[in-house]
Amino acid sequence: MAPVFCSPTAMPKDAPTPHTKDPMIALITSWQRVLSLLRMVMETPVALIIGTTPLAMPPLVAAQEPWPLPHISLETLTTAAEDTMERVAAIRNRRLIQNDPGTPFEEIIAVKESGLITLLAEPICRPDGSLFATLCVLDTVSHTPVHRAMLTECKYTMENHLALMETRSALSHEIEEREALTQRLTREAVTDPLTGLLNRHSFTERFHQEVTRHERGKRPLSLIICNLDRFQEFNNTQGHSAGDALLVTLATLFKNRLRAHDLIWRWEGDEFLLLLPDTPLMGAVEVVEAVRIMVEERSHRGTPPSQVTLSAGVTSHTPSESKDSCLNRCTQLLKDAKEKGRNCVILG
Repeated sequence: MAPVFCSPTAMPKDAPTPHTKDPMIALITSWQRVLSLLRMVMETPVALIIGTTPLAMPPLVAAQEPWPLPHISLETLTTAAEDTMERVAAIRNRRLIQNDPGTPFEEIIAVKESGLITLLAEPICRPDGSLFATLCVLDTVSHTPVHRAMLTECKYTMENHLALMETRSALSHEIEEREALTQRLTREAVTDPLTGLLNRHSFTERFHQEVTRHERGKRPLSLIICNLDRFQEFNNTQGHSAGDALLVTLATLFKNRLRAHDLIWRWEGDEFLLLLPDTPLMGAVEVVEAVRIMVEERSHRGTPPSQVTLSAGVTSHTPSESKDSCLNRCTQLLKDAKEKGRNCVILG
């Protein structure tokens, strides 16, 4: 990953803000500013931060303009800093064991003729103690105790910021997980696990919403209640797995016939309820009649053929009618279909 250069005076106007939603972009943006400030305060030619891996964090470089080290390329400088990082990590581990904060690590990485004498480095660690990056400053003169103290304070500032960013990221992740869990539980509370249809717990609220819209716009609203004929016999002979598969198939047949704003519930057992907004009575009859014919054809094609068919009652909501009145009428129409010999649709 290419190094990110810091402006000696200010960040570009189009630079992302430290409050961006991407934690790594926010961290890099903030550290670019701090690194540029550190270089100017220490009056050193170059300051840089090298991540443990380029994928974890690109190298950050703050340098005088023009490039102050004509005999040393940025690539050579970055390689030297990466080599130093391994030794910084070893020193850090020894300090942890000895409980000694120590001083910044310093070494000569080039001869004076190259225009560079020393590299001063401090590890930047995560809250768990693992190494995240190395903070370095380079100069053509020996570093003073004041420089070492500045570098150490800057390192602590960056570590605190890193800890805050990781805490924020963890909290954001936890919030996202909780929101996803809440949505899943809410969805499961109103969804039938077998067919994926709505269950009856959500019916009252949705029914009142549609009735209000239907009465306000004076639009038709139709209701269908249907169930499978001889389904219990099918379950007893073919097994409950086959019965469940049949219910899933029926749910799919209905969903394929419905529009996006139509509603369907698995009411109970093998009984389904459909609410069709903006649909007159005969339009609802056409929907359920088409599915009834498909169920009958599938029943005849089965091996062995079964006697499972579909019966339904269809009605339309009338103005100012209660939910229970509409449901009771539709349920009675379904009973009438059963009494007429099953495998039929009765409207009223």
